[in-house]
Amino acid sequence: MLRTSISRVCAVAILMAYMPPGYAQNAASVGGQQASVTPAQDVTPSPAILAAFKAFPKGGDLLSKSIEEIIVTDPKLAAGVAKYVQTAPDLNKDQKLAALRGLAAALNRLGIQAADMPVKAPPRTEVAAPPEFDALPLVALAAFAGIACLALCFERSERVEFPVSP
Repeated sequence: MLRTSISRVCAVAILMAYMPPGYAQNAASVGGQQASVTPAQDVTPSPAILAAFKAFPKGGDLLSKSIEEIIVTDPKLAAGVAKYVQTAPDLNKDQKLAALRGLAAALNRLGIQAADMPVKAPPRTEVAAPPEFDALPLVALAAFAGIACLALCFERSERVEFPVSP
C-alpha cells in the first residue's frame, strides 16, 4: 500500500514537471475581444421608418418592401434602420426579419457589396509578456519525492527467503 502511494506521488511530480507554464491561470491573461470592429453610430430612425413599423405590426413582405423603398430613396437612412432593429425593445421577431430583408434588398438594389467596403481593423494593443517560468520549485518537489521514495522503499523492504531444496 505504501509503494502505491509513493508511486502516485512520483507520478504527479513527474507530470507537474512537464506541465507548460501557462496551463492553468496566467497572470497576463488576454481580455475579451470586441464583437464589432467599430461601435454603432448614434442614429435616430426617421419618422418614415417608424411609421412603416407601426403600419405593419406583424412584419411580412409589405414591411420589407416599404423599408426597401425608403432606403432606396434616401440611402442615409440605412444606418437608422439597422440601429433601430438592434435596439428597439418593442419589435417582434417577424418585424426584425422583415426589416433586415428589406435592408438587404435595398442595399442590393443600390449595388452596395460588403466586399467593396473598406475594412477597419481595431487598434493594436500590446499584451504583456507572460512571466518567466521558474522550474526550480518543481525540480525541488521531484527531488524530494524521489528521496522520500528511496527512503521509504528501503526502510520497508523485507527479505523473503525461499527454501532451497538439496
